[in-house]
Amino acid sequence: MLKTGLFVFSIVTAAAACGKKEGDQPAAVDKPTATSDKPAAGDPPAKPAKPALPVNNGTPSKDKDMLNLELAPMGNWKPEWDADAKVAKWSNEEYMTGIVIRIVKDKLDTVDDLKNEAPMMMQLGTAITKVVEEKQTPMGWYAIVESDEGKNTTMVYIQKYEGGTQIVCSGNLTPRKDPTSAGGITKEEVTKACESIKAKS
Repeated sequence: MLKTGLFVFSIVTAAAACGKKEGDQPAAVDKPTATSDKPAAGDPPAKPAKPALPVNNGTPSKDKDMLNLELAPMGNWKPEWDADAKVAKWSNEEYMTGIVIRIVKDKLDTVDDLKNEAPMMMQLGTAITKVVEEKQTPMGWYAIVESDEGKNTTMVYIQKYEGGTQIVCSGNLTPRKDPTSAGGITKEEVTKACESIKAKS
């Protein structure tokens, strides 16, 4: 009986050895690959992309009256055209300054661009010392900025148009000391005027 058992065990062992070729390796077991949506340690978090600035219809032009813009009267604010300076604006007899519109070539996509160009811009003419507010709108974007260490406050509203032209609409928000001093225009007045602009095709 013992001999018979040993004989059967020998046959099974030999058959197994014949079925396995020399050099065969055990099949690799696929391990699940760990994945993660989290950034690697030390990587800065991704910033959401800012929406593209809007482009308005029409074509402002320095060579046409009122910069080829349609400007409507608003209460005591009346549109005017300075052909020599190529400036359109709303004037009000109660104010020493107006709400001014100029065509500019400078790149003004962000408040950092505005800071870089501020000393050379007619609307500002000096460095920005503080940004009070900035906001993107359906017509472009605006910033309320201070200069001369808070002595002057200006709202600057930038709008882009077809063909790459851009205009800067601005008003002096600096509180007036008396009726003969500059400034005193409200944010609401500047916003209403700048957002009423329509460029002719």
